[in-house]
Amino acid sequence: MPNHRRNLGYVGALVFLLALLLPIFTITRSDTILILGSYAIAFGAYFFVCGIENERFLVSLGFIARIGLFLTLPILSDDVFRFLWDGLLLKNGIHPFNELPGFYLDKNLSGLDQALFDRLNSKTHFTVYPPINQGIFWLAVTISENWLMATGIIRLFLLASDIGTLYFLRKLLVLKQKPVQWAMLYFLNPLIIIEGVGNLHFEVMVIFFLVTGLYYFEKNKVRKSAIQFGLAVGTKLLPLIFLPYFFLREIRIRKIAFGLIAGLVSIATLLPLYSPSFIHGMRDSLGLYFQRFEFNASIYYLIREIGFAITGYNEIARIGPALSLTSFLTIITISIVAIRKKWAVEKVLLFTLTGHLLLSMTIHPWYILPLIALGILSGYVFPIVWSFAIFITYAGYASKQYELSMWLIALEYLIVFLAFIFNQRIKQWVTTYLSFS
Repeated sequence: MPNHRRNLGYVGALVFLLALLLPIFTITRSDTILILGSYAIAFGAYFFVCGIENERFLVSLGFIARIGLFLTLPILSDDVFRFLWDGLLLKNGIHPFNELPGFYLDKNLSGLDQALFDRLNSKTHFTVYPPINQGIFWLAVTISENWLMATGIIRLFLLASDIGTLYFLRKLLVLKQKPVQWAMLYFLNPLIIIEGVGNLHFEVMVIFFLVTGLYYFEKNKVRKSAIQFGLAVGTKLLPLIFLPYFFLREIRIRKIAFGLIAGLVSIATLLPLYSPSFIHGMRDSLGLYFQRFEFNASIYYLIREIGFAITGYNEIARIGPALSLTSFLTIITISIVAIRKKWAVEKVLLFTLTGHLLLSMTIHPWYILPLIALGILSGYVFPIVWSFAIFITYAGYASKQYELSMWLIALEYLIVFLAFIFNQRIKQWVTTYLSFS
């Protein structure tokens, strides 16, 4: 690597850290220009940094960026307060799915006070977090009820997940005879750092289980691979969308071991909190998700506008279930095509998740995190481009009531669409520019 490029890379590393960490001490979520500006700077520096050939330096840089986030509570997400609330319920011997949060305010329970309740989002909804997550929440508040300390404990699990993902991602890239340096595009991706360790979204733990599962899948270690996929489902229900592919694939080759083990592990992870209230609460929350929530959607917004033009009001109650059914049929179709054409499994997962997200009514920035790892493995760069473009959704927090221009959402998806169309050209440019070979 030429000296001037190397020097630019090290300057970029300093800019990268400053752009990621300074905002968490100086701004709030409503400071739209500063948030988007600092993210754009961090993302620009990210490409200079990834061109550095000193892998040990890059790993240290990613580690330092994550450790810096331990110093404060998240500023872009308030999900952590629900994590702490659920953990405190368990610490007090209460099933987190029994009642809505407000029920416990006057019960004189340790840690469940008005100050924490006031910071909760979705106060009128049951929790949606599976037992693996709940166990981590419980452990965090058991060690300390101090919000920052408990948050730090949760962050340790997500930091470990990112490090584990880097380890197995590198091994997978070697197995697939692809440039191992591509792993740095995951580990240093600003969205991965901010939404993972920063905002405490468990998609990074899901990614660890998926990447580990893919590694064992490539090594033909069916049981180990299936266990990892089952744990991914136990962390977030989203990976359930991948199971149809594995079941159909195994039926074709007259084996059922993978699907059976993954299914049993998924069920086993739900048993610690299984009860009628768990089923009721989860069903209630998921029902609301598919029928009332809408955020940064693509196809749904187009259909919604058509519905407005025809009926004069929002047809979300009908569109939501219809899109869910369409998503299911799309997943089955992709699975069948993938099996017939013998796609690599990471490509199947990438297209399955992409199709599901495009048909969803809600796409928060952290929802696309698994796409980044899957894109790196399958040779698609549009998830990396999307990880830049989707951050524009934080512009909606400039006012007290979230409001984001449809023009900005249209711009986001136009950028992603163009990145998908010109994937090969962009990939070639990135590979050449960063000297990945």
